[in-house]
Amino acid sequence: MATSLRLMHGAYRLLGSTGKRAFSVSSMRYLLSETYSCNEAWKKYLQDPTLNQISLDGFSHQIYEQLEKNRGVSGVDINVLAHQFHKMEEEDVEYIVDILARFNLCHSNYPRNDSTSHAIARGFLDTNSGEDLINLLSDRLTYGIYPNHYTLNLIMDFFIKQGDFHKAAKVSYCSMIQEDFSNPINTLLSLQSSVQHLLTSNIDDLAPPPKEQSEGEENWIKVDYIQFPYYDDHFDIKDERFLLGKTLLMLGKVQSIGLPKDLRNSLQIIGCGLYHKFGKGVTLLKDILGSSDGSISQKALDYFSESLEKVEARDPNEPEVELALRTIDDVIHRILPTTDEKAEYQVEFLKLKEELSSQGKIQTDFDLGKTVTEFVTTHVSQYEEPDISSQTKLFNVWIEARNNELNEQMAEIRKKARIEEMKKQLVELEKQEELLTYFDFEEKIRLHFVDEDRATDPNLTIST
Repeated sequence: MATSLRLMHGAYRLLGSTGKRAFSVSSMRYLLSETYSCNEAWKKYLQDPTLNQISLDGFSHQIYEQLEKNRGVSGVDINVLAHQFHKMEEEDVEYIVDILARFNLCHSNYPRNDSTSHAIARGFLDTNSGEDLINLLSDRLTYGIYPNHYTLNLIMDFFIKQGDFHKAAKVSYCSMIQEDFSNPINTLLSLQSSVQHLLTSNIDDLAPPPKEQSEGEENWIKVDYIQFPYYDDHFDIKDERFLLGKTLLMLGKVQSIGLPKDLRNSLQIIGCGLYHKFGKGVTLLKDILGSSDGSISQKALDYFSESLEKVEARDPNEPEVELALRTIDDVIHRILPTTDEKAEYQVEFLKLKEELSSQGKIQTDFDLGKTVTEFVTTHVSQYEEPDISSQTKLFNVWIEARNNELNEQMAEIRKKARIEEMKKQLVELEKQEELLTYFDFEEKIRLHFVDEDRATDPNLTIST
């Protein structure tokens, strides 16, 4: 199968290789139980006749040809194809990724299909293509993949078991971007992933690399119009510090799980620092200071202080970049605190820290990693059964929905084929009618041609 795919799309090659790890055979119990993955129900689901008789080799080739020729393909066809991804070889991944990118440009990609996203996720994890899956999830504009909570939970659990908290945290960003932490297990796994990623990272490493300065001459290109850059501070976020910070900030406010107040405070303060929302962080510290039972961990204050110290403050007097030359980086630069604002935040922060210390509101023995792990481990199992039950039922719903779509598609194909057949029959009938009525209208037809000839030559004489 892989050989055929390479012949069809020989330009694609996946660089690098890693050892195989089957997603469905891990026996390690870390956070989620083995039953949560619903592997047996998934295997039974894949036995549906609409899925188990398809060849990834041939069907992917058909899909690619349709995308090339018609610039479109039906959503149900992509759904069926996605359920074959567990048959992929390592060399085929980039070819499949290209198909998904092309499909995202089709009108049939809307509305989004949870069944397709789930099949894509399982297929990529089963073939040890986790890093490629993360790229798909992170580039929403190109691939448009928005898994439901259960699917995100499976992906996070996969990376948590591997000890890869960076990739697990990137999955948690999906829920942050959607502003939806309503699923308790998704919230708990996101909390574990984000905090462990924070604790095993250096803030400097999270920052984007400095932009390279071009030493060559600028090339000016004539364009019809100038598109001014816009930064929405949410979907446009690329800085890892901001992604992690905003996720922690939102996790500190969630209502789907009962987080302890001191943990909420710590998450929000750390999040404000990483997200460079220092004014909001200072306000929160004032609220903690003014509350009767509020407290904050020393670790959270250290992270906030480090973020404030390392923020790239801007000169308040620096001129704005000319509008026609402005880039999104220039827009992001303008929302950074000025040097004066940074100094004010630092003074105010130190003052609040001293007051918090004097009132005994700083927890010096608070272990953030241990606290989060114990909380997640203690609470996650109680939410598993509802998710398992719901997902098992969803498999049946997806089968019924796919069968309905396939039936509708086949009915539409038959309808179009019948219309084309009717058109051909109509043409044939017209030809037969013309032959049958020719002699009845022979004189009229002959005179018609005579009139046409005389119109072109008035002196024409016709003998009868």
